[in-house]
Formats: sequence, structure tokens, C-alpha cells
Amino acid sequence: MNLDEIIDRINITGRDRRILIGFPLILLLLSVIVIATNGMTLGTDLEGGTQITITNLSVDADALQQELQDRFNSAQLKVKPAPGLQSDLIFVEAPTSIPSGELESFFRDNYPEADLSFSVFDATVSSSFREQATQALIFAFIGMSIIVFIVFRSPVPSLAVVLSAVSDIIITVAIMSALGITLTLGTIAALLMVIGYSVDSDILLTTRIIKRRGELNEKVRRAMKTGVTMTLTTLAAMFVLWAVSQHPTLDSIAIVLIFALVIDLINTWMLNTGILMWYIENKEGKKLSRRKRRSSA
Repeated sequence: MNLDEIIDRINITGRDRRILIGFPLILLLLSVIVIATNGMTLGTDLEGGTQITITNLSVDADALQQELQDRFNSAQLKVKPAPGLQSDLIFVEAPTSIPSGELESFFRDNYPEADLSFSVFDATVSSSFREQATQALIFAFIGMSIIVFIVFRSPVPSLAVVLSAVSDIIITVAIMSALGITLTLGTIAALLMVIGYSVDSDILLTTRIIKRRGELNEKVRRAMKTGVTMTLTTLAAMFVLWAVSQHPTLDSIAIVLIFALVIDLINTWMLNTGILMWYIENKEGKKLSRRKRRSSA
């Protein structure tokens, strides 16, 4: 079954507009609830602490985590094996309350064969990183919104693009919160990329529907074929990145983008498409009504 047949079987243009718009909005509402309930776990680069990269260590990651938590009496100590399909490395994250020197002594005494690499993040510097990353997200949204309104010069299509981008970010963050994926500088960079990917597919759809001539359903179908192909190729690239990466930053970026791109398929081809089709049909209906009134007069 090729992509054309799949798109024909999905038949987005034949679905009830209320369902197309309502389902993503329900997901958005549930995501806000998840974020408000669970909150977000910050990484050491945003909260401060010590990150240790360990090689030549045969002990199991779960066993090492339990040993460290018992030794330093801190449940905040986390041990993670190398992400993706590799398992040669182990990563340890410790809060600022545990000095890096004590951690080094622990490993030198108990695991002298291990090779250690330390990265220490000061709490004040991490707080500055957090503020700058937040500002970057806010300014990215503002800049994106301004450009979209300038390009389309119509409130409904412009707001549909912005709403889809906002929904992509919020639902992705909710998934991160539910799965315990930490918010780091890497995942914030991924969220910034999500804005770009989201707006890219939404602008493709909106341009095809608003500015091109032709039958509405056919324009949506052609835009969907191009847009879904773009998203699937990017998903394939992100999966490969996740599979071969041996660093938690690359792993987090890949995982976040994989989730976000799947969510973008829903928001672009349900939410945005539903809003745009309702807008065009309503607009054409009003034009037809005016013509009938003029002809009857």
C-alpha cells in the first residue's frame, strides 16, 4: 500500500470538521493537566549538579544507582546506561548537595578500573541557562507569530498555524513529563526545532489551501501527501540518530523530536486542516448567500 492509498483511506476531507478540530484540542487540554500535575524534571545543566560519564565499568546501571543512593542518602542520584542501541557508557547525574569530590572518591575506592569524566554545573550558572532558554522559546514564538501574520494577513489561517505550533510544544512537553524525560538544554533545543518543523508543515498546508486555485479536497490531499512525506523522512532520520547515539543529549533530542513529529501529524492534518476547511467552506458559503440575495433582488 503506497502513500496515496493510505491518504485516500484516511480520507481527512470526508471527516466531520468538529471531530478533526475537537480531538487535538482534547489532547491539548489533557496535556495541560498532565504538565500541571506532574511538572517537569530539570537536568543538571538547568538545575545545577554533577554529571559523570563512566566507561570500563561492568556493574549494572540499576545496581549502581541503588548503591549510590544508599551511600549518599539521596534519591536524586540517577544512573542511566548509554541511550539508543549502545550500552558501553554509563551516565551519573547528582544534585548540587553532593560534592563532586566525594563522588570521585567513591568511584576511586570502589571501582578503580573505571574511567571517569566529570561535568560540574554551578547552580547560579544553570539558573542563567534556564532563563536564557525560556526567553529563546518565548521570542521564537513571538517571531514565528509575527511572520505568519505578515505572510497570510488573515486572522483565522494565521491563528490556526500558531495554535498548531503551540499545541505541538505543549503535548510534547506533556509526554516528556509523563515519561520522566528531563528538560535540558538539549531538549529545549529540540523544542525550538519543533516550532520550525510545525510551522513548516502548517505553512505548506495553509499556502496550498489559501493561495492556490482548485477544488478544496484535492488541494488538501496534495498538501497532505507532500507534508506527510516530509515528516516521515525526518522521523526516519531521528530514529537513526536515536539508534546510534551514545550521548544522552543526542538521545534526548532524537526522542523529543520523534514524539513531536508524530504529534505534529495530528495537529497539522486534523486541527489545522479542520480549521482551514471550516474557514474556506464558511467563506464560500457566505459568498454564495450574497450572490443569491443579489439575484433575487
